Amino acid sequence: MTAATLTDAKPGWTPARMGVFALLLVAALWLGWKAWDVNITMSCWKNEWPNLPVCEEINGRTPQERVARLQERLAANPGDSQALVELTELAHRPETAAGLDAPALLAAAGRAAPQDVTVLQLQANEALRAQRWPDALDKLTRLSQHHHNADATRVLAELVALAAQPPAQPTLQQALVDAVGADAGWLDRVLRAMPGAKLPLGSAMPLVALAAAKEPGLSAPLGLYVIRQLKTEGLWLEAHAIWLRLWKRPLGYLFNGDFEQNFVAGGFDWEVIERDPHRGGARIDLAGRRERGQVLRVAFTGRAMKTPLVRQHMMLPPGHYRFAGDFQSSDLRSNEGLSWVFSCADGDRRELARTPALKTTGRTWQTTGMSLEVPAECGLGVALSLQTQAPYEARTGLRGEVLFDRFTLVQEAAPQGTSQP
Repeated sequence: MTAATLTDAKPGWTPARMGVFALLLVAALWLGWKAWDVNITMSCWKNEWPNLPVCEEINGRTPQERVARLQERLAANPGDSQALVELTELAHRPETAAGLDAPALLAAAGRAAPQDVTVLQLQANEALRAQRWPDALDKLTRLSQHHHNADATRVLAELVALAAQPPAQPTLQQALVDAVGADAGWLDRVLRAMPGAKLPLGSAMPLVALAAAKEPGLSAPLGLYVIRQLKTEGLWLEAHAIWLRLWKRPLGYLFNGDFEQNFVAGGFDWEVIERDPHRGGARIDLAGRRERGQVLRVAFTGRAMKTPLVRQHMMLPPGHYRFAGDFQSSDLRSNEGLSWVFSCADGDRRELARTPALKTTGRTWQTTGMSLEVPAECGLGVALSLQTQAPYEARTGLRGEVLFDRFTLVQEAAPQGTSQP
């Protein structure tokens, strides 16, 4: 046979070869069907296709059938943690609990899937019913912190508030203290959930203080959030204590009076009330001046504006104080001028004192100030705010620019003939 003949030669379809090909084709079709069947079954088990009719046959059409299917899966594969968890959940439902040993199943599920959300929820419920507080808090904090479970966070918030209410519950209180001592990270979500659940954040102060004392302490965002909420609840002493913790140094009565640092929103720093500087009647920012560093600049646009324009909350014990500050304006167009006003931050928000009207000074910086007395009935919260001297000018609008700098507030001796409150 020539080389060409060898190259052109082709094998024929003998019966033996055709039989082998047919067997391979049947095997491939069978394997494909089995793979499809397994995929369908696994998808039904995971409830990925809940409306697929075949899933009803695989999983069971009734709760009782579902229990039977799960038991069959566990008999075939005792390590099927998914089936064990689902069967455990059914064992805790009244309509499917008959004949199932719920405690034994839960213990087994806890060993097989200790981080599963359903298992943790069931374990937490059992611990709460038995008032096993350390165990309940362990499960709830894991659910809240690692799984972002809103129900667990809400229950934790309720427990924190409950622990602060009479009658005293020392075992719950100690369990909460121990949980924060072990890991205070879970407290963040719980504190943020308390106002929405209509729970006083002040009830969590013992735990907040403990978390703040631990390294690394409260984060700045969480600390400022806590301060804002405590101020709304009138807990000025507690709010200011957190403020001092954040700065880790002694602070004066008036914060950032030289305006050399950017404002810290939510604390005891300056707050700009107007939220839309482009459409509002006043644009407020920090501006540099070579001879003074940064100053507070208020530029009026002629539009109506919200008052007060700028505000700082502070904690002032009852007593006598002296306020002073510099201002300058070469083009303020106002009939009555502006005033810095001290008032109680809570209750009737009574006015305590105000500066004389601030008007155009030309290019010269001038000093303004006043003395004030903070009465005991004012509480500890006091607000210093910039307002128009006449309320109608906030509605009609002003034009021009005013600068402020070097604000100070010091406590002074009571005037002779008066008694210290």
